[in-house]
Amino acid sequence: MNRRRLPFVKYSVQADYLKMVLMAMLLPTLISTACIYYIIWQTVAHELAIPELIAQALFPAFKQVNGIILIGLPIVCCIILFFAIRLSHQLAGPLYRIERELDDMVKTHNFTKNIHIRPDDQVHSLVSKINRALHAAHKPHS
Repeated sequence: MNRRRLPFVKYSVQADYLKMVLMAMLLPTLISTACIYYIIWQTVAHELAIPELIAQALFPAFKQVNGIILIGLPIVCCIILFFAIRLSHQLAGPLYRIERELDDMVKTHNFTKNIHIRPDDQVHSLVSKINRALHAAHKPHS
């Protein structure tokens, strides 16, 4: 069986899944960041009434928060995106292959061959049921 080398398949399920993962990463991150800044601002503003002192107290805190976010966020996002691409590859790739092989079966009217997918793909149950259905449909009825 040929192994796909590219992590992306021309299949909209994979793109939709990756868009959802990106939104699930970015939205909570933006909301959390806004909350952190708001909490820092409110805490310092309530303790200090002089604007110059507020600025002196906030800038070091903002620098620390920015440093943590700018270093940690890309690392976490890359790790999550790596695993999301791997999982989407294991889902979209087999779906694309199943679709392609079923189209080929319809064109050639040969429903006797099995559909094969890679061992680490996620849809083995679906493929085995399709193969059983194809064999049952091809068997002569008695």
